Amino acid sequence: MSLPEPYYCEDGITIYHGDCRDVLPRLEAESVTLLWTDPPYGHSNHDGDFNARLNEHRGIESKPIANDGAYEMREVVDFALTEAARLLRPDCCCCCCCCGGGGPKPTFAWLAERMDRDGLSFFHSVIWDKVNPGLGWRYRRQHEMVMVAHRRGGKLAWASEETPAAPNVVAMMPGRDREHLNEKPLKLVSGFIARHTQPADLVLDPFMGSGTTLRAAKDLGRRAIGIELEERYCEIAVQRLAQMNLDLGDAA
Repeated sequence: MSLPEPYYCEDGITIYHGDCRDVLPRLEAESVTLLWTDPPYGHSNHDGDFNARLNEHRGIESKPIANDGAYEMREVVDFALTEAARLLRPDCCCCCCCCGGGGPKPTFAWLAERMDRDGLSFFHSVIWDKVNPGLGWRYRRQHEMVMVAHRRGGKLAWASEETPAAPNVVAMMPGRDREHLNEKPLKLVSGFIARHTQPADLVLDPFMGSGTTLRAAKDLGRRAIGIELEERYCEIAVQRLAQMNLDLGDAA
């Protein structure tokens, strides 16, 4: 089954505009070193979209995020992780999924269990401390989790023996000029890519959003594939890729 026409393809970076459930089965097996993604959180509910109400509170006009219903999210992420086990290299690879809360069961708990079966082996969780607490009831969330796994039977990819061990708590404020409600800091994503891949390795993001993963991969000399359902974010990602390389400092 051939791949669809890419929305963008230049300098080893490829964007597909479409549903990851249509694109992932067409990608080459055992070709990916790192799957880094920030999937839908399951924040929508039957009383209305959480993100839309949150933005209304902030005075920001926005549209709901596709596939972000609590049950829709589980279905599409489950599919992506099944494909991840096929796409990741068997010798050394890494699968990282960001997650917040929401849904009928905490997303991090569901992801930890889901990333420890069907060809994947759960390894560790990393806490992203956002420094300032967000909105919430009773306890206000100040962090997100990054769940780390690798292909079952293999090992966790690490850039080199000289790459130092990293703490599992990273304190970093979200960017102020975000193009996507859930956009992650470039330096946060770059740190994972630098630690788990080598130059020219392939990075995959099946829920690309505004393209932070692809921007980081390009800056670090990695190849990357991003898949995004909403065309408005594909265009933003292309614009970000056209910018001059950013100085990431010590990304690892």
